[in-house]
Amino acid sequence: MRYLSLFAAVTVTALACTRGAHAGEFPDSWTWDTDAKNRSAHASLEGKPMPALDLSGWINGTVKPEDMKAKVVVVDFYATWCGPCMAAIPHNNEMLKKYQADGLVIVGVCTSSRGQEKMGQTVKDKGIQYPTALDPNLKSQAAWKVGYYPTYAVVDRKGIVRAVGLQPENVEKVVKKLLAEPAT
Repeated sequence: MRYLSLFAAVTVTALACTRGAHAGEFPDSWTWDTDAKNRSAHASLEGKPMPALDLSGWINGTVKPEDMKAKVVVVDFYATWCGPCMAAIPHNNEMLKKYQADGLVIVGVCTSSRGQEKMGQTVKDKGIQYPTALDPNLKSQAAWKVGYYPTYAVVDRKGIVRAVGLQPENVEKVVKKLLAEPAT
């Protein structure tokens, strides 16, 4: 029995190390991850440097890696046909207005294997105010393990992914916590 407890402690410690120092810091209930596969995929990104974004066709400006340094970055992976994605846009705009001066950057990533051709009209019709781009080859979707829409990811000022798969109503809670942290 003693060996089993020691084994369990070592296993938990090893898992924590592989997931990163910040993995699991926000409740799983804040995500859309309803199964272990999605939660595991997203958790594998948390606590690690943010994956690259391979995007094109920017509207409302571009966001380059240097634009994200020392900033809290929200990456909103959305589809033009997704109702919850469209419903979240006004809050994203409000959040940007509220926290941009404090160091918030929001990047909209129009992904999905269908509907990307409608991004320009969607930006106009829905009043998206933050930089938004296409993921034409779905490379960003794959790198960020997007399995549903919207998928929100939040990256801290050091470029470390802190949460992936957040439900829209929980994004601001994570943003506020990360904006309060020092950049160095």
